[in-house]
Amino acid sequence: MTWKISIKGQVQGVGFRPFVWRAAIDRNLKGRVANGLEGVVIRMNGTEQEALDFQQYILENAPVPARITAHSITPDEETFFDNFAIQDSLDAGLPLLHLTPDMALCDACRLETNDPSSRRYRYAFTTCTLCGPRYSILTGLPYDRPYTTMQMFPMCEDCRSEYEGPANRRYYAQTNSCPNCGIRLRFYNCKTGTAESVVEAHADNDQIIRQVVAAWQKGRIVAVKGIGGYLLTCDATNPEPVATLRARKHRPTKPFAVMYPDVATLQADAHVPDAALSLLKSPAAPIVLLDIRSSPLSGFHHPGIAPGLNKIGAMLPNAPLFEVLLRDFGKPVVATSGNISNAPLIYEDETAPAALAGIADDILSHNRRIAMPQDDSVVSLWKTSTQTPASVILRRARGLAPAFIQPSLQVPEATVLAVGADMKSTFTLAHLGNINISQYLGDLEDFEAQERFDLVLQHLLGLFRAQPATLIGDLHPGYFTTRLGKTLADQWQIPFLQVQHHEAHFAAVLAENDLFEADDEPVLGVVWDGTGFGRDGQIWGGEFLIYPAAAQSRPAEIFNRCAHFNYYPLLLGDKMPREPRISALSACRGLAAAAGHLRPKFSATEWDLYPKLTAQPGQMMTSSVGRMFDAVASLLGLADKVSYEGEAALLLEDMANTYCNRHGFSFMESYPLESALPGVPSVIQTENLFRHIIGDLDAGREKAYIAAKFHFSLVEVISRIAGRLKIKKIAFSGGVFQNALLLNMIQHLLNPAYQLYFHRQLSPNDENISFGQWAYCRNKPSKSFDYVSGNSR
Repeated sequence: MTWKISIKGQVQGVGFRPFVWRAAIDRNLKGRVANGLEGVVIRMNGTEQEALDFQQYILENAPVPARITAHSITPDEETFFDNFAIQDSLDAGLPLLHLTPDMALCDACRLETNDPSSRRYRYAFTTCTLCGPRYSILTGLPYDRPYTTMQMFPMCEDCRSEYEGPANRRYYAQTNSCPNCGIRLRFYNCKTGTAESVVEAHADNDQIIRQVVAAWQKGRIVAVKGIGGYLLTCDATNPEPVATLRARKHRPTKPFAVMYPDVATLQADAHVPDAALSLLKSPAAPIVLLDIRSSPLSGFHHPGIAPGLNKIGAMLPNAPLFEVLLRDFGKPVVATSGNISNAPLIYEDETAPAALAGIADDILSHNRRIAMPQDDSVVSLWKTSTQTPASVILRRARGLAPAFIQPSLQVPEATVLAVGADMKSTFTLAHLGNINISQYLGDLEDFEAQERFDLVLQHLLGLFRAQPATLIGDLHPGYFTTRLGKTLADQWQIPFLQVQHHEAHFAAVLAENDLFEADDEPVLGVVWDGTGFGRDGQIWGGEFLIYPAAAQSRPAEIFNRCAHFNYYPLLLGDKMPREPRISALSACRGLAAAAGHLRPKFSATEWDLYPKLTAQPGQMMTSSVGRMFDAVASLLGLADKVSYEGEAALLLEDMANTYCNRHGFSFMESYPLESALPGVPSVIQTENLFRHIIGDLDAGREKAYIAAKFHFSLVEVISRIAGRLKIKKIAFSGGVFQNALLLNMIQHLLNPAYQLYFHRQLSPNDENISFGQWAYCRNKPSKSFDYVSGNSR
């Protein structure tokens, strides 16, 4: 008989077909394996038991990067096969597969790149079936060379022999190339705008690598074209180019990522636990935040790299180009995104020379086109109750996006587009039972970021040939995504639904943890961030929501807002998050004792005007915990004005960490954050918090102690509310929960009395909003529900 085995999921671009071929040859099976628009399709001759055994072997031994989400085996039209072979891809139907992210250089290719006897010695684009660019070069589906930007590079005889050689690890490797037929490097001087060298042969490749290394040694800034776009690089041990890069990039204090040549050099500068090392060496190869050693041996310029912080964002070479460059240089280099601060990553060769001329001294480019730009992913670690570090994603991009694979999640066939929020923007495309969540696309206040959002959206819609039937956005009327959603919904003549910001956060963490289906008991959602438009027209950010058990009466809007932090004035619009001193002034309104601490932070004119604004009738109000972090940071003298989002909170966390590293959590003290008598919702009175912080400052208490006590107080509030409500399941979302110290304290105080749920594949920040919008509407109780007003029709 002939059998058809279908394998769905992330199964293209991971060496799946060669793996199946080898398994079939070992079993003397006859048949064919091909990529199709639904995944991988196998047809084989044999008995039913042979087919079942073969399928089971495939499922249990699939290549490591593969993620299988579904599989089936059915009788097929009788066909006689005289051998087993890989056949050309099948392109009939609609794409139903998961896109494979870019994969970092594997160990085998790294060894080959550094092996003088290899024909790929020092070749900057060495890849195989288990590593190399995937999503960033994809122009169509299924995943085959003609549908990638590798299509312009015909393979030489040697590469073709590898590609067609079943025993070779480059068998059907779509990115296969070598110095004789592969990608050409170019090295530009930004002042002249002309190429100084072009790789025409292997020897010229060495020449160009030497030029880049010499440029670093001279203190020059080199823009290097990486997997997803250009990175700005310079010698991380030389203060002069680091300072110059900050000035040119208009990035006064935001930390730079640093790329290290090898693990040993990194370990001499930072503490690298096993969990961090696994992340650094994983196929995603993200930037990982690490604690800096007291005496870093490389001599990297700490004050210039991570001003005021005791952590460094470190990465290892994720591509052979960086492997060769860093091995020659032998020291860490700054590796920050190639752009002016807040602008999208530069990735197009045509515009790069002009766009980078004001920042870089030189440009290292190549002629393989990037189809899909993306920043590097960023991950942090925190200690769980077992002291085993867990990861929290701070930015989900290269190596992680766009596929979201959670086999337990029920995804309807309908095509739904959720466009997310404006800060830390992403969009989610649910299509034919699969979920794709775009890479981080930046903050959409910038017009170029809006264009990039549209570019990526159109690219993914085109790849999947998808036409949304429903569009979902945020409640905020001023968001770019809200306006775009309404425009596209009108254009496509489809419904446009709107979901409240913090309810989307809660829905995202519930869906990630399969809690929508857990009907046995309610879940308390703790959603803390900087800002989100509330149902009452105020700016929320310190919310407690309940997802009731099925046995209880679920409201039309799915969630109950059961508590929030007391409102305080939202002053001066967008100026407030950029100036923590304004948050301090607002949070301390009415506290006469705070005047002595606040007055020096303002000019005479400001001091005459700003306090009056706090009492102005009709003033917009906020419950934001993010702004509370800003307020405390300002009171402790850490930051009155910031140059990047979250800077004050990072400094406050860092200060609190220094205290906790000395004393642990044994101090067990918290500020009184009293809750009002039960109401709907109840209000957490924050006045006592700031009154006691001022009291501790006046009493001369150590500032690091105050910072730690503030963190601990927030966790105590969660404990009290959960205890009062008698809810044992607690889920956390929102940008505040990027704070590793806060997560550590939550585990310390709340575990094991409560079941705690966090984001796993997504960041807790606004990157998860689009997924939460989709999850909320998937679980809405009625198609006639009005998501704008919150009323059932």
